[in-house]
Amino acid sequence: MAIDASTLPFSPTMIIAAVAIAGVSAFVTGPEIATREIARSNWGELCEADLQADLEATRAPRQVIPNGTDCSSTLGMFYPELRELCYALGNPDPAAPAREAERRAREAEEARIQRLASRSGSRCSCAESLYIEEERISLALYAASGRLITPSAVENRQAGLSRALNAPACNFGQES
Repeated sequence: MAIDASTLPFSPTMIIAAVAIAGVSAFVTGPEIATREIARSNWGELCEADLQADLEATRAPRQVIPNGTDCSSTLGMFYPELRELCYALGNPDPAAPAREAERRAREAEEARIQRLASRSGSRCSCAESLYIEEERISLALYAASGRLITPSAVENRQAGLSRALNAPACNFGQES
């Protein structure tokens, strides 16, 4: 059974035009408007700054290992006659391995922070892309209506971007 186009309440040209406007809004103007508004809100820089602050908050505290724990300093201070014995033994420092381990741990921690910080820009870009992809229909409605209709997903853009930032797709295997 064929549908007679002349009996429809709308002309086929109008239906094709509406589908074309919906397609352009969903795939061109909606994402473009979202990209421009995200850039205008300065979210990328704020995102990177927040990620940097979060990384600094995860930094392990330094261990305080005192200097001057060699044999002549500790024993020689209380028993000056033992100071010569310490020098004869090479003046060993029992805390030197602990200081060296602390130095290596600080270097490893700094390398971890630097590695994760280098990914912060790509995580923020990923969040923007994920938000635009997830909210494509809302953005299309926003664009097609000439910004007269503002869906809640567009109105609460910051929350949507934060949710996208913490999504598994944008974590890149980071430990949080």
